[in-house]
Amino acid sequence: MQTRWLLLHGTPLSPEVFDGVRPHLPTPTAVPDLDTLIPAAGSAHSLQRQIATKVLAALPDEGDLVVVGHSFGGQVAIELALQAPRRVTRLIIVCSRHTPFPAFARGARAVRAGAPFDIDADLARWFTPQQLAADPPVIAYLRRRLATAPRGPWAASLDAIAHYDRSTEVGHIAAPTRLFAAGHDEVATPQVMTQLAETIPDARLQIVPGWAHMSPFADPAAFGTLLGDAAR
Repeated sequence: MQTRWLLLHGTPLSPEVFDGVRPHLPTPTAVPDLDTLIPAAGSAHSLQRQIATKVLAALPDEGDLVVVGHSFGGQVAIELALQAPRRVTRLIIVCSRHTPFPAFARGARAVRAGAPFDIDADLARWFTPQQLAADPPVIAYLRRRLATAPRGPWAASLDAIAHYDRSTEVGHIAAPTRLFAAGHDEVATPQVMTQLAETIPDARLQIVPGWAHMSPFADPAAFGTLLGDAAR
């Protein structure tokens, strides 16, 4: 049976963020909409695990998986590797973390309250000035998404990131793992991703100095090539 690529997006994003990347990956690929898998009464302390369970339940029962997770999706990817060690033959984590980030709890409260937010400021954190000036297609997508993303799932995901702690459990990941850290990422910092790489038994980390948090998506062809090489 052919290996399936499973692509897991961050918050408040949608599967569309991978549209430019998928043509540069082996087929078949699956990009579940994680927002739709968030239970109404999900716990912030186990949300990533609950989503991973639902992702697995929606997949065919057989076949190897190459799991790619970016940001919040990286945490769901960790849970998939822990839940299905025999199926996940390669784990690729991009700009994510395995320990709590408490500051996001404040962001979750603001999102729930309907507080206005500065899209340009978010983009400035997510991309380098050079990438913003080049205005790749992902920028227009992110502007639309940030203006229209459903706030309930967004807030729930931020809360889950604030509390997420798999600092011990990641030591049980069996899949060969590649990690990519952005040199200018303020949340999934190179330091925390170095710690993650040191804890997973079979892991290799690449720090990309010129990246910010969303930089990989600025050049989807290059990102697809990077992922393809990482899965070999």
